[in-house]
Amino acid sequence: MADPIRQVPIRRFEGGRLESASDAVVTEARVELDVNGGRLVLAMLCLPRELEALAAGFLRGEGALRRREDLRQVQVVPDGTKVLVRGDFDEEALEAIQRRWTWGSGCGRGGTSRDVDAPAYGPTAPGPTVRPQQVLDLFHQFQDRTDLWRATGGVHACALAQAERIVLWAEDIGRHNAFDKVIGRAMLEGIEVADKLVLTTGRLSAEIVSKAVACRVPILASRGAATSLAVELARRFALTLIGFARGQRLNVYCGFDRVVG
Repeated sequence: MADPIRQVPIRRFEGGRLESASDAVVTEARVELDVNGGRLVLAMLCLPRELEALAAGFLRGEGALRRREDLRQVQVVPDGTKVLVRGDFDEEALEAIQRRWTWGSGCGRGGTSRDVDAPAYGPTAPGPTVRPQQVLDLFHQFQDRTDLWRATGGVHACALAQAERIVLWAEDIGRHNAFDKVIGRAMLEGIEVADKLVLTTGRLSAEIVSKAVACRVPILASRGAATSLAVELARRFALTLIGFARGQRLNVYCGFDRVVG
């Protein structure tokens, strides 16, 4: 596994002086995803660890992988530059991924062209009910785990949680990748997500909500803001969307029945 932190020489200006120093930066790598022997090939820029979970979670969140039983193989090649995935995937979803990736894999990840009328998208599971204070307490637990962020300031984090505790945790340079890693780990380890919450550090945009819907996540919460299209999608699919969960406050944008006083 690659070291997640690298030291680089810098010039630091502080206290009126410019001097030589070093700084910790997060490791970023180009990793190729190969689905079914070249049926779909794309490159992802990511923190190069938990790559099996990243691959499985990405395909799940894009609607291409519907069940754990459809995944036959996830293997990282020895040099860590490629993940080989074999299984039974939704062909229309793979085609849609390929179209979106023709212009790159930046922060937006092409989410606006996602077809949310495809079979992978439907109303979310009933899910749990939570009290606002439980959500805030989870974010305190969440923040206590952000060692890589404190060291570098260069990653997002994501967690799968029950009302009382965090179950799975992942960090990555991209908020989409962090989400995919948590979902992928849950799938590979046989952990149900339909009765849990997903916590994230990133903004709540439409593509993150669509991933949550495809994965049957009932509650999605963040310390950040929500966009208008994210709220519209969450309402459409009965997902509970929570933003600005900081200190002793939070906003519930929709799915009010799962957040009880």
